[in-house]
Amino acid sequence: MLPRLWLSPLVLLLTAQVWAAEPPPLQPQLAGATDQIIVKLRPTAQRSMMFSAETQVEAAIANVGLGIPASYERSMGGNAHVVQLPGIMTIQEAQDYATLLRTDPDVEYAEPDQLMFPTADITPNDPQFLSQWHYGSANADGGAANLPAAWGEVTNAPEIVVAVVDTGVLDHPDLSARLLGGQAATSGYDFVNTPARANDGDGRDNNPSDPGDWISATDAADSAFSGCSVRNSSWHGTHVAGTVGAVSNNAVGVAGVAWNAKILMARGMGKCGGYLSDISDAIRWSSGETINGVPNPNPAKVINLSLGGSGSCGSTYQNAIDAATARGAAVVVAAGNSNQNVSTHRPANCNNVIAVAALARTGGKASFSNTGAGVDIAAPGVSILSTVNGGKTTPTDQHTYAAYHGTSMATPHVSGVIALMLAANPHLRDGSIPAGEIPALLEQKLKASARLFVTGTGNDCSTALCGAGALDAYRAVMSVKTPPLAQAGANQNVSMGAGVTLQGTGTAGGYGGNIRQYRWQQTAGTPVALSNNTAANPTFVAPATADTLAFRLTVTNDVGLTATSVTNVTVGATPISTSVCDPVVLNNAETLTGQWAAGCASQHRGSGFYARYYRFTLATAATVKFDLKSSKQDAYLYLLAGDQTTSSVLASNDDSNGTTDSQLVRNLPAGTYVLEATTYAAGRAGEFTISATLATAPTTQNNCEPTAVALGATTNGQWETCAARKRGSTYFAGYYRFTLTQAATVTIDLKSDQQDTFLYLLNGSSADSSVLASNDDSNGSTNSQIKRTLAAGTYTLEATTYYRQKTGAFSVTVK
Repeated sequence: MLPRLWLSPLVLLLTAQVWAAEPPPLQPQLAGATDQIIVKLRPTAQRSMMFSAETQVEAAIANVGLGIPASYERSMGGNAHVVQLPGIMTIQEAQDYATLLRTDPDVEYAEPDQLMFPTADITPNDPQFLSQWHYGSANADGGAANLPAAWGEVTNAPEIVVAVVDTGVLDHPDLSARLLGGQAATSGYDFVNTPARANDGDGRDNNPSDPGDWISATDAADSAFSGCSVRNSSWHGTHVAGTVGAVSNNAVGVAGVAWNAKILMARGMGKCGGYLSDISDAIRWSSGETINGVPNPNPAKVINLSLGGSGSCGSTYQNAIDAATARGAAVVVAAGNSNQNVSTHRPANCNNVIAVAALARTGGKASFSNTGAGVDIAAPGVSILSTVNGGKTTPTDQHTYAAYHGTSMATPHVSGVIALMLAANPHLRDGSIPAGEIPALLEQKLKASARLFVTGTGNDCSTALCGAGALDAYRAVMSVKTPPLAQAGANQNVSMGAGVTLQGTGTAGGYGGNIRQYRWQQTAGTPVALSNNTAANPTFVAPATADTLAFRLTVTNDVGLTATSVTNVTVGATPISTSVCDPVVLNNAETLTGQWAAGCASQHRGSGFYARYYRFTLATAATVKFDLKSSKQDAYLYLLAGDQTTSSVLASNDDSNGTTDSQLVRNLPAGTYVLEATTYAAGRAGEFTISATLATAPTTQNNCEPTAVALGATTNGQWETCAARKRGSTYFAGYYRFTLTQAATVTIDLKSDQQDTFLYLLNGSSADSSVLASNDDSNGSTNSQIKRTLAAGTYTLEATTYYRQKTGAFSVTVK
């Protein structure tokens, strides 16, 4: 427990229980505690010329006025400073205190000095792991699934049940411990109804062990096995199960994708395949449905179907899949190995499944893989090393490993990654999100986090052929693990009885996320009635007495993770003037000079902030860049969706490209818009300039000639005019050229703290040369890196972004 002496004021102001009438929000996914805050002062701080940094920081602490005896500790790099708290605070308490420190106009930012811990890639000690190319980094092999980085994010994970509907399973020293029940015989159920096809002496029973699915010459002549040729047993189910979750990091054999998986075997195939009736029962039972009086006490969250046949989906398959997904099980299906359109292959052509194509080691399409619009994602499917039995027909005591090819092998990579995703976020398992919504949510996250396909392989994939992209385990895990960002807006000063709008915003975090819920709570001050406490921007009427009102905003993203932020509204009797201030016309390619001064108050930042307004008209749709610059103050710019100063906010910006200026780049339809030019801190006067520039798209005519970069040197660039040749004309790019006089191994780094980067290495001296290699995210970051052994010659780099029309600064290093 924290000392009452200094905790009580913070709790009183920010978390008073009297206002907790709403159900408590989901807990934020921030762990740990701290006894320090990091504070940075603004370079234009009013106190900076008169007082030392230590005095300025302590003045900011005093201005908070909570009676918390924090003290100046030391300076640090980047002109920031460490503040020592009087004791341990939770991260949330420290964040709330930092938010209040930021209300001081001389403070640029304040944040908890949080403890960090190693989250390095985990490389298992399984001796054959190095032969499992398919688990490694895409920097080494374009088709790899990037698992070591993901394993580092999912440690001490809960067990997730993954069902494998297949030929059954055999005990194996590198697999049995991950089977439900700890052995093949008790790991699930055998749904193969016909004794001859089951090949185990009877029909359905509670032992899903694989007796072998070999076809002898006698079998091949039997009409019961028509269409099947003579072959040895495949041990297909054991191989698939090993990819999903072989015992890993045990210094034995191979690794599996999901170290936390518990594998439920539902045997649906035997000699010469399996009947639809058996497989559909296995799907239903795997998800928790009782079949013919047989219950499943361990329903699966993921069902792997590395199987299929020709034809349309049909009602039996579709109904079974719908029943499974309604119970919350994601159904992952092989796209098929016929090098045809997946629309002819079932159950991959059913609705509500995740259909998986196969990638080769290069990242190109595996030659056999089915393709088409029905494919959702692609995963490694060539030379996949996993567990098998050494028997040619019946099982033997020879427990071994083999490399198989097929979309059957790609599918368990996706199933295993989904198990990691489920383990990484408890809200995907605790019922806070309806079970029936989970499969579609997981599919959406998988697709949003998928890597762009490698080009130049000779058999390239594309989104038209192989789904949304290449499976990336790390990005998939982070898509469900990254918390959102909440911003409750700046503090406001208003008059008694005035109408007030809370300016809440939220960023979902992760890949392809969105905000599911906003929730406001008043935590201090005279009670007011919010118009809608689950809206981003609720309104209320200020009370008729002077007071300080405190509000907490909690945002929840689509995977149940939350974040909070606080803001204060000070109600006074004599506010700064709130006159409307007629907007001045601003034309394209025009720069106007303005002055912040008393007489015109901000309609959106708050009445305590000076503002000026500008009206801009577009005759046709265009991309427009608005710049607000000042050498006197930290600028803040609003773009309003209408021609009035009271119109709703369309976009806003504080700091642009690492400066205190503001910039907005927006694709706008024809119409009239108003700009509010104001300041980050309240009551700040001074001169500024504002400009508008039309740019319908990046242009290939300017700044596109490659710049020479020396080996070992770092070159800085700016995404602002040049269009990308390889990434596409809607992406900004910079081009760089380097020359090798002899063969060498080269490491190329593209870094930016403003955008998610994307890097191409081109085989020649021009921006139109062919692609040798590309990279999106490197080592778990949004920076890019390519490491390649190159022959003597000249090479070109395209430095661009992952998302369209993103501007900002970056650096390129070649060494």
